[in-house]
Amino acid sequence: MMITSLAASNFAFWKLCTNNQMNKTVSVFETNIRILGGLLSAHLIASDYATGMRIQSYDDQLLNLAADLAQRLLPAFDTPTGIPFGSVNLKYGVDENESKITSTAGGGTLTLEFGILSRLTNNTVFERVTKNSVRGIWSRRSKLNLVGAHINVFTGEWTQKDAGIGTSIDSFYEYLLKAYLLFGDEEYLYIFQEAYKAAMHYLHHDPWYVEVNMNSGATVWPLFNSLQAFWPGLQVLAGDVDPAIRTHAAFFSVWKKYGFTPEGFNLATSTVQNGQRSYPLRPELIESTYWLFKATRDYRYLDVGRDILASLQYGARCPCGYCHISDVETHKQDDHMESFFLAETVKYLWLLFDLAAGPDNIVENGPYKYIFSTEGHLLPVTPEIVLVDEHCSYFGAFCNGGADRGYGISASSMKHKKANYTHLDDIQTPSSHYSASNMFATRGYIKGVCPGLTHAQKLGISYSDEEGNVIEQTSEGHEHHDESAIESSVRTQSSNVILISHPVASQQDQALESSSGNGDHADIVVTADSDSISHDNNDGSLGANTEELTEDTERTSKHSEDEDIAQNLNLKEDIS
Repeated sequence: MMITSLAASNFAFWKLCTNNQMNKTVSVFETNIRILGGLLSAHLIASDYATGMRIQSYDDQLLNLAADLAQRLLPAFDTPTGIPFGSVNLKYGVDENESKITSTAGGGTLTLEFGILSRLTNNTVFERVTKNSVRGIWSRRSKLNLVGAHINVFTGEWTQKDAGIGTSIDSFYEYLLKAYLLFGDEEYLYIFQEAYKAAMHYLHHDPWYVEVNMNSGATVWPLFNSLQAFWPGLQVLAGDVDPAIRTHAAFFSVWKKYGFTPEGFNLATSTVQNGQRSYPLRPELIESTYWLFKATRDYRYLDVGRDILASLQYGARCPCGYCHISDVETHKQDDHMESFFLAETVKYLWLLFDLAAGPDNIVENGPYKYIFSTEGHLLPVTPEIVLVDEHCSYFGAFCNGGADRGYGISASSMKHKKANYTHLDDIQTPSSHYSASNMFATRGYIKGVCPGLTHAQKLGISYSDEEGNVIEQTSEGHEHHDESAIESSVRTQSSNVILISHPVASQQDQALESSSGNGDHADIVVTADSDSISHDNNDGSLGANTEELTEDTERTSKHSEDEDIAQNLNLKEDIS
């Protein structure tokens, strides 16, 4: 029923476009993640007998719509850098007065949908242009391996040089890792590894993340942005669970303080940032909650889900749905509900509770493993999409070819398989790093137990034994302990997630306490000539002076004896 309704609504919508009744300029980013992703996800489910949801009368109508839509978006990619314009007219293409400035997320959050479309239609142009866009962004990174928030698609100059994991950049990181997990293309993995290391080094002030100048690394804004809340979930996919636990606890404490997460929370004043007081029903915090419960089976995350659900029910419920909260302190409602509330917020809440009750859904019990797009669309990992012989991912230690994944692929059907990266021979890229002639496979980073020790080292992830003791690594980047020791450190907490680091409750609590600091003051100074903020404390951390934002709550679950999750930094620095 859901797929049939989606097909009908999209046919009606697209009939307007093809009849030239809709002369509309749309966001390339939003159209991709919302419409194109939805069409492709529905097509993959409706056309596959293995899902049990195939529609007998279905004849690739949604795929045809997706291809038509993507074709209309292609003119946006006609730029000197390969990075697309932010908007395009569905009838006439790019307007001559269209802004040449776009966000990093806008240019880097297209790979999943366009890549799948190329594989389903055998038209390589879709994947080619989006990969070229990623290369265009990454080739213009700073010496610190950081990218800014906004870039000129013609000159390649950064117009906003603030680097962060939130607004305008967030899903760039997300799609680097997910493109590897979905396609097995190790070029994406390599870029993600380098970008992730830089983010953890320059942006991470445990447990918070700040915005810094992409060239100097100097903090420019001590702000928790609500879009940052996706990050712990992404860290779970990467296997870096311990910092994800700490960061999620900090983020949730903001929710507990207000009942919702404001768009911006000032870490220096521990108050809602002026002009960023709203909560538009965003899904990022509950998304990370779902992934952390999936990884750890720690029942504290069910408590988090319960609290979020209660806030939505009692604070956001309105006569015709759920309302945008215009002010998290007054809980004033605004008559507006974004599509991502149903596509993501409610979906992740349901998946969280269903997983705890004994999963009965296609994600946990279906014929495939699934990647969620940034808009919450299900993208199955099937042989027609994963076109590589070897693919190490969080799905399991499957490093010996497609047959071991249980796909039942015949030898003859493997002839179309490619190496562990996508060849795009005719790409024109300004980057000398990733031209087709010198492209390399990063096979060496993924050895042994998948994702592999050297993969962990590249991410800066530590291994731990069953007792939680860190396994020492050599300076040369190679392991000298036996394979069984490594295997014992890799804990499969669910059927779908492999963890590299073993989360130990006592260590988590200690880490939360240590992140609160020792009472020393971290003086933050705003310079007169810019918004740059420097740290006077030796370690450069933001979290030296602390105060709990939420009251301790009694834990009744026998599964968790941890202290209250809602711990947070409350900075009282002097700002001059």
